[in-house]
Amino acid sequence: MTEPRVHVAIPVRGVAPWLDQALESLVAQSYRAWQACVVVDADRNEHEPCFEIAERWALADERIECIRVGRLGLPSALNLALSRAGDCEYLARFDGDDICEPERFACQIDFLDRCSAVDVLDSRALSFRSPGDGELPEGMKRYQHWHDSIETHADFEREFLVENPVCHPTVMMRAETLGRLGRAQGPYRDLDVPEDYDLWLRLLQIGARFHKLDRALVRWRDHSGRSTRTSVIYEKAAFFRAKWAYFQAQILPGLESLAVCGAGREGRRWIRALTALGAPLKAVSEISPKAIGSTRHGVPVVENRELGVIRPQLALIAVGTAGARTMIEQELAEMGVPHLAVAGIAG
Repeated sequence: MTEPRVHVAIPVRGVAPWLDQALESLVAQSYRAWQACVVVDADRNEHEPCFEIAERWALADERIECIRVGRLGLPSALNLALSRAGDCEYLARFDGDDICEPERFACQIDFLDRCSAVDVLDSRALSFRSPGDGELPEGMKRYQHWHDSIETHADFEREFLVENPVCHPTVMMRAETLGRLGRAQGPYRDLDVPEDYDLWLRLLQIGARFHKLDRALVRWRDHSGRSTRTSVIYEKAAFFRAKWAYFQAQILPGLESLAVCGAGREGRRWIRALTALGAPLKAVSEISPKAIGSTRHGVPVVENRELGVIRPQLALIAVGTAGARTMIEQELAEMGVPHLAVAGIAG
């Protein structure tokens, strides 16, 4: 057998209805030199049908390994799966409720082989729901439209503090890049933030470069049992904690003046955090006449155009209303005010 170049990490729990289809799509890859580790995240005395399914596939295909050591939680299950990579050059993610397109690995490896500057390779994904599960929610449609619009590293840098621009189960990355984070804790950390978003921001911080292929290589199943819909780790407050940690470490140092555009729900998180830290927040800008002239945590609320006079070193755009972000970005660009979006997935 050809030595594998790709190691696939697949933690599973509660995905038995779809696991056969997922592993079938893995085995059907046109690129054959891969290996996979399926970690069943369940106690040994717990009835988890995923174990029997994964074990059956492992017995049928020597490239698949099935491990069950107990209830670990997702970050530790991911780290265990990655620890079985051996000398594989590339590390890929996949979930047991999704479906790989047959050319997924071939496309990703071809790109990474040709483009040595890219460390983390994402792809577009086709979100869908199983028959009987109803229509894809509007929020998911908006997220996919935004996700698929991000392609170059510059796009990723611009959007990383808006939301998570990487579809975790589509990712393939260089093992060497992940190794640069160190092995003390493992790549994925068990914190009160989304484990994948935390990883991408830490990789960004050490200089990793991202890219997204403009082809949907994974069919991304949306269902009510997804951890992103059931765990507090994926709520907005948790995403903000990850954003704030990155902002403090990577962007805030050296800034002598800031502004926040938006005094609503999104803006309030940033205003509270910045003022509590004693950061140099000079103004909050708003379009609402009711807000203009008031204060937020002692910071004056002004019209957007006043930022052209105040001239902050950086304006954080923290609005969630569809279209508002784009309008503010245009205004700030015309005034020559440097800016960064930290909300506004709808654009």
